[in-house]
Amino acid sequence: MSFDNVVSFFEQVVFWFGTVVAAASVIVKATPTQKDDDFLAKIVKVLDLVSIVNAKIQENEQNVKSEKNVV
Repeated sequence: MSFDNVVSFFEQVVFWFGTVVAAASVIVKATPTQKDDDFLAKIVKVLDLVSIVNAKIQENEQNVKSEKNVV
């Protein structure tokens, strides 16, 4: 198994995970209950932990919040 295969596999996993989360988001928004909303929030939190872009955004937001608290 080469490195290219590993990268390709990881890309596919992330793509399908994102697709499932997107589909679940549509279904959750269509239902009136809060139980499924809580479950989806946990899944999205895991996706945010894996995402590099979101991690940078969250880090910047935390820095801005901490600067506001200091002033």
